[in-house]
Amino acid sequence: MKRRIPKIGLALGSGGARGSAHTGVLKVLQAEGIPISVVAGSSIGSLMGATLAVGIPLEDVEKEWLDAGATRVFRSFLPTFPRAGLSSGNELKKYLAQLLGKVRIEDLDMPYAAVACDLDTGEAVHLREGLLVDAVRASTAIPGIFHPLRWGDRLLVDGGLVDPVPIQVCRDLGADFVIAVDITPRPVPTTTKGRHVWNRIGDHLKDESAQPSWVPGSLTELLESAFHERPELDRPLPGLYSILNQSVSILLQEVLRQKLILSPPDILIRPDVSFSMMSYQHAEEGIAEGIRAAESVLPELRKKLAESSSS
Repeated sequence: MKRRIPKIGLALGSGGARGSAHTGVLKVLQAEGIPISVVAGSSIGSLMGATLAVGIPLEDVEKEWLDAGATRVFRSFLPTFPRAGLSSGNELKKYLAQLLGKVRIEDLDMPYAAVACDLDTGEAVHLREGLLVDAVRASTAIPGIFHPLRWGDRLLVDGGLVDPVPIQVCRDLGADFVIAVDITPRPVPTTTKGRHVWNRIGDHLKDESAQPSWVPGSLTELLESAFHERPELDRPLPGLYSILNQSVSILLQEVLRQKLILSPPDILIRPDVSFSMMSYQHAEEGIAEGIRAAESVLPELRKKLAESSSS
């Protein structure tokens, strides 16, 4: 009896610079000889999926990540201060055109979809036809950073807002078996308990030898009291960036939790990437973590694929 080979889909998640981990995952799947027939991606996942669908050699994709220095990344985020975002995204689109060419999605050799979000309605929009570059540009349009992309009468922004790991989209494209890669940031402690800078200043004021001669003793006592009698400062408040980053992480994880309940993948790969979505200089670390995470699920993946083929 001839074994049935399932049509394998790959759902690549959003996560900005953390997308380098996708490259590590793809390296393991390629080395294992696992054929990918369908691909869908949100945000950076849409770009990584596009490179796969176009057929760009994985070693070239890896080189792109490793060459993504600060100067090159800044050029893509080049501030133009348009009314709808920090950058118009024109430089990013030029880069995407150089990388992906002028191919249309419907002309690709495999089913592909980029997920974007309709800014007016909050709907997930599955881009399955049209210029590949425009679809990726829409899916990666981080609100407030990049201008939304006009797609017909819609304004589209980053797909990670509504579908961080597009598993069901893969199934809708015809996949029988879905491998999902989740690189969305997870909430982490924003600050650690410890001695606040104010307490350290108080300690310094207690040291009589360190007191300036021109500071009256009564003032020293007042300052020391003010600094030390604030136990809530044993854990300082996080900075604005940390608060915003944490808020985004919490929202994304809740959206993803609901999506995983509604449409679980056959295999979920979760690289433990610790750097932020904007840390493009850590690509080597991300690739290595993607490899580690993918290798850790290989026994389960082999087993499930064998079961799927024999059923």
